[in-house]
Amino acid sequence: MVFFKPEYASEIIKFLNEEVLKKALKMACTDLIKKIGGDTRKINFLMEKYIKTSERPKHGTRAIAVLLHDRQKELDLSNHEFAKFCDTFKLSPTELNNIYAGETFDDSLLAPLSRILGMAKEQLLKVRDGSEETSNT
Repeated sequence: MVFFKPEYASEIIKFLNEEVLKKALKMACTDLIKKIGGDTRKINFLMEKYIKTSERPKHGTRAIAVLLHDRQKELDLSNHEFAKFCDTFKLSPTELNNIYAGETFDDSLLAPLSRILGMAKEQLLKVRDGSEETSNT
C-alpha cells in the first residue's frame, strides 16, 4: 500500500528529520541552560544561534574555505596531500591556512583558487564578496 507519491515522500522525510533535529536541539539547549543556571526563556535564542553558526556559509572567506574542503573530499586527499596539490597551483600552505582561518585574501589568489576549485574567477568573486556587491547598480 502506497501512502504518498514518491516525489512527496522524500520531502516529508526531510521535514520530519528537521523536526526531530530541532526537538533534539531544543532539549540539548534546555539541559545546557538548566545545568549552568541560566534563563530558560533564552532557549529559542540559543537554538537560533547554533543553527546560524552551523549553516553552510554562502559568502565570504568561510564560504571559500568550505568549497576548498569540498574539493579536498572530492579528490580524496589528506590535508597534507591537498596542501601540496594547492601549492602546485600557486596557493601556498600558509595562504591555504589563512583562508581556512577566515582571513580575507587578496585578488591575486583568485586565479589559483579558480583553477583549484574549477570555477570562473567571476563566480569566485561573487562567492567571496557576495553577489549583491558584485552586481552593477
